[in-house]
Amino acid sequence: MIRSSDITSLSEYRKHLREHHDRIRRSKRPLYVTSNGETDAVVLSPEAFDELVEQLEIAESLRMIDRSREDIKAGRVQPFRDAIRDIADELGLKLDR
Repeated sequence: MIRSSDITSLSEYRKHLREHHDRIRRSKRPLYVTSNGETDAVVLSPEAFDELVEQLEIAESLRMIDRSREDIKAGRVQPFRDAIRDIADELGLKLDR
């Protein structure tokens, strides 16, 4: 939920930059910076940004796991050694074994 204290204009943001950054660090809440009544930027604390990136990485990993499970169910898999041999053949590489 966005609070009114989470929104400021670009000119207000520029005038009170240090105070806004201190509030962002303290509250861990994003600050929405507006220009002509429209959101122009969102400023996050480093901790909030890192948490957001971590959540994105987890979501991407879960999507990859789901895709892999679908491939397994659909039979679109093969043993590792066979896959390596196929790749080597495609690239014209000779394997020792």
